[in-house]
Amino acid sequence: MAASIEHVLYVFYDFETRHDKKCSDKSNEHVPNKVCLQFCSKCENISVKKQDCIQCGKRTHSFCDDLVGDVLIYLCEFRTWVENIIVIAHNAAEDLHFILNRTILLK
Repeated sequence: MAASIEHVLYVFYDFETRHDKKCSDKSNEHVPNKVCLQFCSKCENISVKKQDCIQCGKRTHSFCDDLVGDVLIYLCEFRTWVENIIVIAHNAAEDLHFILNRTILLK
C-alpha cells in the first residue's frame, strides 16, 4: 500500500563544492563544503522561506562540518509521520557520489 503524500518526506538537496584539491596534474577533486536541504509536502504551500512548517518544523537545513555524515544522520532521525522518503539531488551526477562513497565506507 502506497503512503499518502502527507506521510512522505521530500528532501531536495544540493552539495556546494570547491575544486582546488589536486588529484593529478590535469584534474582536481570535487570537495563538498556546504549542503542545503529542504523538506516535506506541506512546505511547498508556504511562501515565506523562513516560516516553519507545521509538519516537519524548520524548512531549510545547512550543514558545514561533516556534510555527508550530518545529512545521513539527519535523514535517519525517527519521524512519527514519515512512511517514505524521496530524495532528489540538484545535480545527481556530482551530488550522489558523495552519499554513495560514504555508504560504501560505512558498509
